[in-house]
Amino acid sequence: MVLKIKKSSLIESILIFAILFLVFLYDAFSRLLGFFDEFLGLLSFFVISYQIIIKQRFRLFRKEYFIILSLILIIFIGFLSNAYTCYKGYCTNAVAIFADAINVTKAFVVYFAIRFLSDSMSSSTVLDKITSYAQKAFYILVFIIVLDIAFEIYPRENRFSIQSIELFFKHTSRYAFAFSFIFLLLLSKYQKQRLGLLFFVLFIGALSLRVKYFGFVFFVIILLFQGKKLIKTPKPVFLWSIALLLTVLAFLFREKIKLYFSFENIDEAWSRAVILYYSFIIGFDYFPLGTGFGTFSSYYSGAYYSWVYDLYGISNVYGIKRSYWNFVADQYWPMVLGQFGYFGLISMFFIVYNYLMLFLNNVKSNIANTSYFTHLSLILGLLLLLIDSTSDSIFSQQRAVVMFAYFALVMNTVNSRESITNK
Repeated sequence: MVLKIKKSSLIESILIFAILFLVFLYDAFSRLLGFFDEFLGLLSFFVISYQIIIKQRFRLFRKEYFIILSLILIIFIGFLSNAYTCYKGYCTNAVAIFADAINVTKAFVVYFAIRFLSDSMSSSTVLDKITSYAQKAFYILVFIIVLDIAFEIYPRENRFSIQSIELFFKHTSRYAFAFSFIFLLLLSKYQKQRLGLLFFVLFIGALSLRVKYFGFVFFVIILLFQGKKLIKTPKPVFLWSIALLLTVLAFLFREKIKLYFSFENIDEAWSRAVILYYSFIIGFDYFPLGTGFGTFSSYYSGAYYSWVYDLYGISNVYGIKRSYWNFVADQYWPMVLGQFGYFGLISMFFIVYNYLMLFLNNVKSNIANTSYFTHLSLILGLLLLLIDSTSDSIFSQQRAVVMFAYFALVMNTVNSRESITNK
């Protein structure tokens, strides 16, 4: 008897496992499977290539084509910069270059692989199953939290003179992300009849005591209760409203921001402030293309220690040292500016802008439909990534892979190009 497995069922099962693993179990198994998100990025590249070359059939929205072109431009800039700097005598390890290329692009590549597979699976089924499993995971995590509070099973971190909760996650930010993701999944399901459960999810996530998480909750409250009014306004008004809200958050947490992003003496400076400061210098010195993949503020620039840190005399800064480079990849936008220059930075801004406009148009088109809160969760998810990216390289981490996979699954449920207005 030959066991037959439907292609659609196999794809759906792989996606469900991958997303749940990356959200809830990645940190626990990172020593063995820490490469899993990069593997998904590489696999997605082959899926996209197969769909384009062999199948020659896919459905995308206009703004997604803009995103693809911008992403290709960033990749081209990265490799070109590597070639140019090597020509000038500063060669980067080839493994670092190609590994970093996968790392930087994996979230976006996973997004488009899932979009290209929209006709090969039921995205609604995947979303329903992930939501069901995530809800069960939430109750399990709450039970573990109660045990942890009672018996102090897992490490704690003192924040604001209070001990934060992180469980088996490697960092409180990853703990916070898990509950943010659970909230986004449950939002459309329970926003009417069980709003209390949604706020309980947010409260449990707040035990991380992450400032960035509080920023996410701030946007949740604004868009949950005033979202329809904001979304009905013209795009410039909506964008300026978001910018104003971000400014308010920056003002409220200005002391924390100042601590991270300013320094007087480089010998005593925090690595995050040094990386940010020198990204502008590198951006001007290597204008407009930067220094290339694997050279600055990325994981592989530390693993295959980059010549940039020695060239700019910052290899003795704590967290950037050759012997201890753990805080090298602690930010995202300085990495983009340093490695891909101002052209790359503008291209990445353009990518984020097009995603935001795509999701905003989608929400506007469904403002009177039952799927409104599902589409609103895309905007909240993107805002979550943007908030985290101010002090974390989240767009090149497994959390971004999860979020963009979710974005793609929701976009797959949009039946036609005409379903999204371009107003």
